[in-house]
Amino acid sequence: MTLVRLQYSIMAAALLLSFHDVDAQESPHALALQNKSLCELTKEIRPGFLLGTHLSAAHMPDTVENEKPRQIIAREYNLISVGIYQKSTQRKSQDDWNFRSIDPVVHFAEQNGLKVYAHPMFGSDGYLADWLLKDDLTNDKMLEMIEDRIKTVLTRYKGRIHILDVYNEGFGRAARGWRENENRFLQLGWHQNEFGRWPIALEKMLLWCRQYGGDELKLIYNDNNNTHLGMPQSLDCIALFKALKKQGIPIDGIGIQCHTKITQHGEHRLSASSQAHGPKFDAESFAANIRTMGEAGIDVVVTECDVHLYGTIDDEKLAKQASAYRSILSACISEPACKAFKTWGFTDASCWKPMKKGNHGHDYEPCPLVFDRDYHPKPSYRAMKELLIERIIKDECMIQN
Repeated sequence: MTLVRLQYSIMAAALLLSFHDVDAQESPHALALQNKSLCELTKEIRPGFLLGTHLSAAHMPDTVENEKPRQIIAREYNLISVGIYQKSTQRKSQDDWNFRSIDPVVHFAEQNGLKVYAHPMFGSDGYLADWLLKDDLTNDKMLEMIEDRIKTVLTRYKGRIHILDVYNEGFGRAARGWRENENRFLQLGWHQNEFGRWPIALEKMLLWCRQYGGDELKLIYNDNNNTHLGMPQSLDCIALFKALKKQGIPIDGIGIQCHTKITQHGEHRLSASSQAHGPKFDAESFAANIRTMGEAGIDVVVTECDVHLYGTIDDEKLAKQASAYRSILSACISEPACKAFKTWGFTDASCWKPMKKGNHGHDYEPCPLVFDRDYHPKPSYRAMKELLIERIIKDECMIQN
């Protein structure tokens, strides 16, 4: 063992002791680091890296019960995402605008110095309002509606939204190619070059988002099942990025949703659905996928990370969830191409709940996030913090030697 590694091992041991013994004095520096928030620790490792969570407007009303979650978000994160879904912002018609679920979140972000990630401007048919699915719009009218929506939203929030999912979930789930039958916007025609084909609608969306949102707005294509190296959607996302860049169409990055789960048998697998078996999560393949995207010039954003729990939720299951969060964040922090890590909510009290959605007869909540229903940090939160502190101490040892 080299001297550097020996020093690091000694400091890491003191660090781990301090996490489990509040009276420990062996590592004052580690104790000081423990008092810092997740985003403060991240800043020491990767200045400019964004650590965020998805935020519901339900947490925004000025009520006593919402004070604690707002305090947690303002302290722990430097990025929040807000839903700008077409089916909620234009529920009844093209001109029936409703920003009540967006304005409070954006205002909260501005008050607390947080960047805003908007999700999504457009997406597959599940994100569309009924009137749009029923209307038999001509292609020209559809493009007119697309531009009007982009202009309205980005004019209202210009300079206040920093990252935007321009399109969400266009590629097939199990095989390469576009989900044309589930995406109304993909029926407007195609363009193609040597890297592949892309929807005319997506091209127009990106061009208009740059026009109305400005050069500083980061434009993202977001999808799922693109977590590991060589997965069909991973290959599709890289090809799409290269094709668009070749044609001079503005796009900045790719979003990896990264919904995962701990199965009833304790395995960490991709896909939050209990019915979708999904491959085992492979941290090395995940990191290699980010690296490969980076080599193609792609800024990678982990956009919707969570780790659903199935079966009996006990200390062992929570420890596996903690290990899962640690491994995902570790890859994100270690790979320069990854610019942000965002969880799909922060508390089990308000999360994506399969039980409420009626999925597969669940009669329990999957508790997928890093704070529990009472806003107490779970082992997952502590595992993320341990990872960041260990990385800071390791980096300091390397600089000193």
